[in-house]
Amino acid sequence: MLQALEICEVRIERVAFGGAGVGRLADGMVCFVPYSAPGELVRVRVVSRKKNHSLGELVEVLEPAAGRVEPVCPAFGTCGGCQYQHLSYEVQLEIKRAQVEEALRRIAKIPAPAVEAVRPSPLAYAYRNRLSVHTRAGRTGFFARGTGRVVDVGRCAIASEEVNGRLARYRASRPDDGERTLRAEAPFHGFRQVNDGAAEVLAGVVAELAGPGGGHLVDAYCGAGFFGLRLAGIFGEVTGIEWSAGAVRHARENAPANARFLEGPVEGLLAEVLRTRPPGETCVLFDPPAEGLGPGVIDIVLAEGPLRVIYVSCDPSTLARDAARLAAEYSLVRACPVDMFPQTAQIECACLFEKSPTAQ
Repeated sequence: MLQALEICEVRIERVAFGGAGVGRLADGMVCFVPYSAPGELVRVRVVSRKKNHSLGELVEVLEPAAGRVEPVCPAFGTCGGCQYQHLSYEVQLEIKRAQVEEALRRIAKIPAPAVEAVRPSPLAYAYRNRLSVHTRAGRTGFFARGTGRVVDVGRCAIASEEVNGRLARYRASRPDDGERTLRAEAPFHGFRQVNDGAAEVLAGVVAELAGPGGGHLVDAYCGAGFFGLRLAGIFGEVTGIEWSAGAVRHARENAPANARFLEGPVEGLLAEVLRTRPPGETCVLFDPPAEGLGPGVIDIVLAEGPLRVIYVSCDPSTLARDAARLAAEYSLVRACPVDMFPQTAQIECACLFEKSPTAQ
């Protein structure tokens, strides 16, 4: 048996969701190795063993992958904010596509999920419109991976120039210990995607999935109407559902005559809204938080049977979990990942589900 802290050579087979490369030790145990790349032979230090897997710390890259590049940020590998700066952007996109496909195949039990190539972000760096920074004992920056220790960072490579300017001024103010969110200016301070350029790409993808429109769009977890307001021109009617009073107020201020926005929980309002129009004329758009749809929401969808469901997710595992339940009545038609978070392990994906012919 290998002992903790033993040095081993590992061939990396793939990269798991979260950013760690996956290989096997000599005894066959799975080993997760952060900052490695598919195909690489690496030397690792085994730092922990669990029942079914181990964690390795990268010591040396013996055979680098073709997609390995020099990280842009000097704090990469210490700061926990980014996981993929050592990989070319093209490799990052393929890794994320494969991770969505694996989740849908393994968790949702879809044998051959139709996962398309990841739509890239217009900017691979300098895209974030907000940062949450931490100050501890005179250091201001971000937590080191897996710890509460603050890595002192004067400039974030994935933040916009405006946000980096705010970071510089905040650091110069010699803040006390605590946390602060630094944001670029925006007309509304409710939920906003961190990457404005990629958010517009995502909006275009959702419009593609909506097709010619028509009928009734139910925009659940609608926020300030990011999707619903854009799609109001192709649907006969749009109904948004959102718990945040401020977001609903903003959506209503910008709503055309055929769009209404309701304040309240999706679980409490969805069934009533779906019953206002025939199922065959209804498309439901979900953009839930990372934890995905609650069981009650899926029960409502299965009971009311809208013709189409568009599901926007920021977590492949909860997306796949919910897809498995929707599979009782719906078929996955398209899965379209969008890279909202370049250089990081996060993945955004928009999926189209249609009522299965046998279920209609």
